[in-house]
Amino acid sequence: MAMARRFVPSNMAFYDFGRYEKPTHFKKISTCFIRKDHTCDKYIGASKSCFIACPSTPEVKIMTGLITEKLSKIGVEPVVAIDLRAYGQDIFCTKICGKIIEAQFCIAILDDIPKSSGGKDTNTPNPNVYYEYGLMTALGKYVIPLQKEGQSLAFNIKAHDTIKYTPDNLSVEIDLALKDATKITEEEREAHRGEIVPVRMYGSFLAINGYHKMGYGWFLREELEDTLFVGYKNDRRSEYVFFTVIDDKEMLKTCIIDIQVITKRLEGRLESLLNEIESTDEGIEKLKKDIEAEEKGGEMLSRRVPPGYRFGNREMSSLMEKREDASDKVELIKNSKFAVILAPDLLELKDKCTAELNGITYDTVKIPTYFGDTSGINIEDVEIEFKAPTL
Repeated sequence: MAMARRFVPSNMAFYDFGRYEKPTHFKKISTCFIRKDHTCDKYIGASKSCFIACPSTPEVKIMTGLITEKLSKIGVEPVVAIDLRAYGQDIFCTKICGKIIEAQFCIAILDDIPKSSGGKDTNTPNPNVYYEYGLMTALGKYVIPLQKEGQSLAFNIKAHDTIKYTPDNLSVEIDLALKDATKITEEEREAHRGEIVPVRMYGSFLAINGYHKMGYGWFLREELEDTLFVGYKNDRRSEYVFFTVIDDKEMLKTCIIDIQVITKRLEGRLESLLNEIESTDEGIEKLKKDIEAEEKGGEMLSRRVPPGYRFGNREMSSLMEKREDASDKVELIKNSKFAVILAPDLLELKDKCTAELNGITYDTVKIPTYFGDTSGINIEDVEIEFKAPTL
């Protein structure tokens, strides 16, 4: 007899994280939670796919074929782990973890593996499938667990609703389970889609006021990538604004810490740029002397070209461009500002946050922080109003 058709963790996978690098409502996994030194950059539920964890047996192969066919008919891409290849890539990240993170929902086929030992047939749980099932639940995925009738579940997941299938009821059970999965996960997407409209709207009004979002090639990307802030640039004002939207008190605490972290990182970046300028200036002076010595030697004058044309001009141009680029970056860093939008129930903490930030001493960089609310923000003399048209 079939049991209930799904296991849904309380922390569903779709959140409002539109403030991060991409204009998406999917939560980004920035750092690998298995290996701390590994960058992830995957988005939970961003793909309209279903990850299928299963053992590799002839019987299950037939079963995954049936599931794959049904998923394709409803417009969901089937991702069967045992069918994937990842040549030249990290197998765990590419074949397993990354696909689970991006899946809209998942299926775990918990059938035992038949084995023969000493002339005796035994059934053994598949450790890989259980491990992948653990990843799914840890990530808050919607999971459809399946197991063949007559087999036993591991003790620590017996409380989860698992479909016990037989050859007779398999097709019907899968149809019902997929119907539930797509309905619930799509409803979750739509419910949170409305929440992110204001967050995306903030970026639109920043653009109207001359601030454009910085892309992946931005030289300060690493300084902000693991924080709550996103970088914007105003070319006319020659300044950067590090922007974020804060929804709750715990997030506000993280924001204050992130401001300190970013400022310290910018101090290091500024020092590096100033050293680069100093080194470039020395190179320019040396090259000038070399050009003068070459001209005085008379060799350049006998070649029927303007003095210094062949010797040193290209190198000088390159050095001057390098110095100008470093100088522009220094100016932008010194003109940087933090812009923080507070949810209405956090506005009473604005003065405390300002006092906390004013009490911090930095070595070379002092970046002002401007607080606003969901109606707008003043960044120095720029007044940005967040007001959608009334239609």
